[in-house]
Amino acid sequence: MPLRFGQYQRRFSLFDGSSGNSSTFTSSAQFVGDYAFMTVSWATDTTAASRLTLQGTNEDGFRASLNTWSNLTGITQASTVAGLYTIDTGFRWIRAQRGSEESLAIVDMFGRT
Repeated sequence: MPLRFGQYQRRFSLFDGSSGNSSTFTSSAQFVGDYAFMTVSWATDTTAASRLTLQGTNEDGFRASLNTWSNLTGITQASTVAGLYTIDTGFRWIRAQRGSEESLAIVDMFGRT
């Protein structure tokens, strides 16, 4: 779908699959309050069943730390096949949590206003 005037889209990584990121189980928070449409792409390096949890919050975050998170969804994947999932909007910040068995997982978010 082509972008209309005033629309903006952005891709950002919650986990980038690098070895430097392999011991991180919670991603950094990303501001997504402006997006009307969001998807998440998840590719894992493990063949064991694994789970990705997306969390969101409506806290300010610009002037204070983010302390209260709610689980938005939990995605279970039983193979190394990458998945693309649509995420409901309506919160300001998002982050991801993954299990220790998927040390080199790649989780990318795509947002559009």
